[in-house]
Amino acid sequence: MKLLFLILIFTLSLFAGSINFEKDLSTAKQKAIDSNKKLMIMYSTPTCPECNYMKKKVLKDKEIISFINDNFVSVVMDIKEDEKILPYKFIGIPTFYFSEASSMKLLAKKIGGTRESQFLEFVKNVK
Repeated sequence: MKLLFLILIFTLSLFAGSINFEKDLSTAKQKAIDSNKKLMIMYSTPTCPECNYMKKKVLKDKEIISFINDNFVSVVMDIKEDEKILPYKFIGIPTFYFSEASSMKLLAKKIGGTRESQFLEFVKNVK
């Protein structure tokens, strides 16, 4: 019984600690409008080392996860697959765009990878 309980706790901890990324921009936008949150859009590609660092390290930080999920609706867009529907131009990846969902007014952008503390400080200052 104890083993079953430990397995359950471990399994739940694996799923509890992640940013709730939506699958597409239109769904993310509508959820942000409905929940009165801002939108966070990450431009990425699977072969980008800095993008993968951000996804596997920085965006796995518990404090960042909590803050992002509480204040933003998030979506990752692949610059190659989603090229025709990208809402903003970019010069490098990863790039994080923060916007008002209803108007898509750009509030802030962050280009490149960064450490957890710097990313958290940045997102906390998005107005």
